[in-house]
Amino acid sequence: MLDQAIALLDRTSAFYGRAQPFIVLLLLLLIVVALAANAILNRGMPRIGGKIGRRAVDMPAVPVPAGFSRVDCREITNFVATSEAEPYANVKAYARAAVALRPGMVRVYRVAACNTRIEIPAETPDYNRIDAAEALALLRELPDPRLVYRLQLNDQPSLLDPWVRKVTGHDIYSLGNATLTAVIVIYRPDLRLDREIGITLLHEWLHLLAFKSAKAIRRFKRADKIERLPALQFEPVSFGDSRTPIYEAWCILGETLLGYDETAARQAALASPVHAVILWRRIEKILRKVPKRLASTRLANFQARSAFMRMEVAPKALAVRANRRWWKGLLRQGAAPRVGP
Repeated sequence: MLDQAIALLDRTSAFYGRAQPFIVLLLLLLIVVALAANAILNRGMPRIGGKIGRRAVDMPAVPVPAGFSRVDCREITNFVATSEAEPYANVKAYARAAVALRPGMVRVYRVAACNTRIEIPAETPDYNRIDAAEALALLRELPDPRLVYRLQLNDQPSLLDPWVRKVTGHDIYSLGNATLTAVIVIYRPDLRLDREIGITLLHEWLHLLAFKSAKAIRRFKRADKIERLPALQFEPVSFGDSRTPIYEAWCILGETLLGYDETAARQAALASPVHAVILWRRIEKILRKVPKRLASTRLANFQARSAFMRMEVAPKALAVRANRRWWKGLLRQGAAPRVGP
C-alpha cells in the first residue's frame, strides 16, 4: 500500500512538473486579458489626481523644507469639468464628453522616512493655499501617513462634482477624494479652513484604510443587524461600487472617533459601541505598526481614546451583543485595546 502511495505521488509530481509551465502561462494570459478588458472598458476615462508626467529640467530648484528628503518639479495632466452633467445619461458619457485635459506643473515633495509625497501646483493660486510644511503637519496628524502614496493639493474643483450634483439634486462641492491607488486629493485647501482640511484628510485616509480592511468592513456591515448607525446627511453617490454606503458610514464614524472634538468622539463611541469597537481595533492595529519616527503628532489623544474605548465602550458593546454568538469571540479579542508606537 505504501509503495502504491509513493508511486502515485511520484506520478503526480511528474505531471505537475510537466504542466507547471502551462499553468504559469495560463495565469499570465488571464492577467493580460483582464488588464486589456479593464483598459477597453475605461478608455478615455479621467483619473482622480491626474496623470503625473516626466520631471521638468528647466524649472528653478526650490529649497527642501524640513521633514522632506527631496523636491522635484514634474509635468502633470489634470482633468477639469467643463460643463454640468445634466445632458449625459451616465457617468462615463459625462466623463468622456464634459471633462477636459489641462496640462500643468506640480512640485512633488517627498516625505522623509517614508514613500509618501505631497504634490502642490507650481502656479500661484487665487486663494490662500496651504504650503508644503502645513500639508506635512496635517499628514503627520494621521494615525499612519504611510497609507497615503500621493497627497495632492488641487486648485480646481473635483471633476466629479457636476455628476454628484445631478444625481443628488444638492449643490455639492467635494472637499476631497481618495482612490484605490492610495491617492488623496484635497480640493482648494484654503488656509482659513484650518481644521476642516484636517478632518477632510482624515476622512479620506479612512477610505484608504477601508480599502485595505475587507474583513473589518464585513464585520462593520454585519453589526448593522444589532445596532443602527445614525443616518448619513447625504446618500453617498456610488460609482459602480456597492460598498460605497458602508465605506462612507465607516469614514463618518471614524472621523468623529479620531477627530479634534473629544466630547463628540466619546458620544459617537457610546452611541454606536459595536461599530466603534470594530473600527477602533483596526485603528489600533495600524498604530502599533508605525515606527516611532513617524508616530502621529496626536498619538497622546489616540492613547487616551483607546483607554476610554477599553474602559467604557467595549463593555457596552459586550452588553449589546451578549446573545450574539458570532460576535462574542471577536469582541473578547479586542476588549482590551492598547495603543503605542
